[in-house]
Amino acid sequence: MAHDRTEDQEQPRETDRPQEVPPQQDDVDARLERLPAGHPSSPYRDDGSRKPSAPDLAKYEFLLPDESGSLAAPDSSTEAQTCIIPDRSLDWNDWHLEPEASRAADQGLARCRDAEGRDADGNYGDHGLTPAMRRVEAQLDCGALVEDTERYALKEPNRFKEKLAELIRDEPDKPAEQHVDEIHDGIRYTFVSDGEDYVRMVNQAIAILKDTGYELGVRKNTWANDEYKGVNTRWRDHESGCPFEVQFHTNDSWQVKQMTHGAYTRIHDTRTPTDERERLRAYQCEVSSSLALPSGWESITDYRKESW
Repeated sequence: MAHDRTEDQEQPRETDRPQEVPPQQDDVDARLERLPAGHPSSPYRDDGSRKPSAPDLAKYEFLLPDESGSLAAPDSSTEAQTCIIPDRSLDWNDWHLEPEASRAADQGLARCRDAEGRDADGNYGDHGLTPAMRRVEAQLDCGALVEDTERYALKEPNRFKEKLAELIRDEPDKPAEQHVDEIHDGIRYTFVSDGEDYVRMVNQAIAILKDTGYELGVRKNTWANDEYKGVNTRWRDHESGCPFEVQFHTNDSWQVKQMTHGAYTRIHDTRTPTDERERLRAYQCEVSSSLALPSGWESITDYRKESW
């Protein structure tokens, strides 16, 4: 990012700068302990009880299986690089977010974490989308959520911000907060079943989600697509207002999706050369062509609500 700068401004000489000594963690902790109770940085509340430790947000930054891109992974010259600028702007790969957009992304991610349902220790109660999806699963006559659903329910933060940067690039005049609200897969789930039970699982799961009060915005059947086969749906949580995504796969199409995820990532990376994109698309088509289509897949119609 280019910063404004007065060219003839005299820069401080090295000898003019005070020599800073990095504070030791023990010394910092001791200073915090001496702060009066109730101080924003004090580890104690007004009543003298100790505040709980801050949650480790790294626990929430999960990658999808193979999100690092085991197939055709970027070489060392194209590995992801994240840089947070002092003004709170952010550079990620070839994307840039201004401070306001970066803050909007952080707020959106925080809403997703709250709506998803886990507490600061990573545990679940009755609140949130993931416990709700488990209740949907329990009501199904056939099919189930994929393994490790809780681990992959939240979109990884850098991927979320990359998506936001792409939306801003395409529609720069739209407010960043509105773009954040259009990232429909900040929270995402996948149900799978055998091919014979697939249509029944999809119809039953959608009916249960509607009965629970979730708003269906989009249903897209891509079983006729050469590169990607499945049914993707987009919803809105009636409590938090957050959008979320639910995919439906057969056991085989889920495995193919995982196999080709690295190719998908590279295809949508702006740094990927055109000839490599074509090769990766051909690979996706080849792998997907081996899938058996589930019985009655044509009966699942596309749908889009007018406001979506």
